Amino acid sequence: MIKLVCFVHRHPDLSPEAFERHWAERHGPLIEGISSLRDRVVRYEQNHRLPSDRARDEDFDGATIMWFESLADYEAFAMDPLYASEVAPDEARFMDRSRTTFFFTEDAETKIGDEASRAAAGVKLLALLKRRADRSPAEFHNHWSGPHAALFVETPSLRDTILAYDQSHRRLEDYARDPDTPWDGLAEQWYASLDDFASGAAGPAFDEIVVPDEERFMDRAATRFILCSPPKTVFG
Repeated sequence: MIKLVCFVHRHPDLSPEAFERHWAERHGPLIEGISSLRDRVVRYEQNHRLPSDRARDEDFDGATIMWFESLADYEAFAMDPLYASEVAPDEARFMDRSRTTFFFTEDAETKIGDEASRAAAGVKLLALLKRRADRSPAEFHNHWSGPHAALFVETPSLRDTILAYDQSHRRLEDYARDPDTPWDGLAEQWYASLDDFASGAAGPAFDEIVVPDEERFMDRAATRFILCSPPKTVFG
């Protein structure tokens, strides 16, 4: 199983509300309604940015995540004539495709929680991570998956505020596909509320324990994150 992670920005002529309506009510159902596309996708999820988070920056308005059984299934999806004739023109109606960024990851490694935990969440954090310039992809992935994840699992003030925590590591083969895409992974964390996020991911333990470790393997200045409402599963 592989994941397509795609962070999107709205068309400049659209308000955030109009963008979200089109994405949820037209674009998602459009893909679901084309059987030759839908049948290639294991699951299709939309993550809509919280209105309260938009004032922080204008980087992205949300994230699409799609699961495929294989890269061949994604390639068949992307090369389908109906993608070119129906889906791509619709993307241009509501997205600024020049500001879209995407990459492929392995299926997620779950560090905390399970499906029931995710279902109970009210807020989801999605963070795009970039490795330090002096770290190889392997060094980044090994540290992130091992010592860094352990900090969240073993620190009660962090662990107890997070309902679930997944890491999706960029596929090593994907670096050759697009060496200009800067991201090395996607961190997803689910919280009951914004207050829980603030007390955990933005609390003292984060600054004292997590930040120093991030500086060992991440380019923190390049990290981008959005806070979203619970994801909308379009199908799958």
